[in-house]
Amino acid sequence: MSEVTDLLTDLVRLPSVNPCGCEPEGPYQGEERMTRFVHEWLQGRGIDCRRQSVSPGRENVIARVPGREEPPIVFESHMDTVGVDGMTVAPFQPRIEEGRMFGRGSCDTKSSLAAMMIALARVAQGDPPPRTIELVAVVDEEYLHGGVARYLEDSGPVHCAVVGEPTRLRVVVAHNGALRTRITTRGVSAHSSNPDNGVNAIYRMARAVLSLEQLAESLRERAPHPLVGRPTLSVGTIVGGMAVNIVPELCQIMVDRRLIPGETPDGAFDEIAEALDGILEPGDDLAHTLKDWPVETDRNAGIVETVREAVRAIGGEDEPEGAPYCTDGCDFAERGVPLVVFGPGDIAQAHTAGEWVEVAQVEAAVDAY
Repeated sequence: MSEVTDLLTDLVRLPSVNPCGCEPEGPYQGEERMTRFVHEWLQGRGIDCRRQSVSPGRENVIARVPGREEPPIVFESHMDTVGVDGMTVAPFQPRIEEGRMFGRGSCDTKSSLAAMMIALARVAQGDPPPRTIELVAVVDEEYLHGGVARYLEDSGPVHCAVVGEPTRLRVVVAHNGALRTRITTRGVSAHSSNPDNGVNAIYRMARAVLSLEQLAESLRERAPHPLVGRPTLSVGTIVGGMAVNIVPELCQIMVDRRLIPGETPDGAFDEIAEALDGILEPGDDLAHTLKDWPVETDRNAGIVETVREAVRAIGGEDEPEGAPYCTDGCDFAERGVPLVVFGPGDIAQAHTAGEWVEVAQVEAAVDAY
């Protein structure tokens, strides 16, 4: 196997399931094993690196190769993965079959991280690069983007960024943002034999859901963005009531709103609030739980031209594209940092029961990075 394939094998073997807001527990949760391995691997190759605390037991790894100019170009990828329930392949026993490596995180996104690590080690062995390079391996991408947010709080200026995600080695310059909103209606419980003695929280929520459906339909009529399409809204979960014979005193839904470039999280939140005006009552609640800005980098930006040149050098397709998903590149975009999302693997394989990545793409990514 190649050097990067060996490294990716080592990374996939290390469980790093995101605990999603809870303290890491059990044999699979948390990124500590990954953090320790990545830090020691980079240090062992003479690269200056440090660990950055994000929350108890969860740390980013930041490696730096000084160059002739500042501020740095940042290569960022995440160490955490989604869970492993229902997987049809052994999640932490990577195997290669017909040119594909199987295992949790093989595609999303330990393949990008492995390729970036090998590329950085090669650069560190030569003359100083034209610009300082920082490799940032972050925690908590799959939940709240806490790792990249912590990095950017302390980083100082960033010249530009390459975010490692499975793009099939295509140059992604635009992708959706996301707003997640929790809506709660409150009523008064009563015995269902006398419902007039109570206030049914589900009835009010039903009216709210119908209004949100109308908002979702109106979004379909808006002009699409040329690379990512139209904005969307979806009610994803609903919880309410304690028993069938009790008038429900509480109902709660979660709403997912995808933003296209040109929209803002606050603007989308205001639209939801307007749709619910006259439906929600005092004591009800409307609050966001996630605000991710959409990404759009000018196709003529220097980082786009540089990545396109690198893709051409490996014989790839260099035409800039958009993507419907969201990455922690949102945090760079919110701060005005030009970025490209680029990496091996296909997003169609991310989070799947049989997750895999093409080994040839991982090897090509090393040269591109």
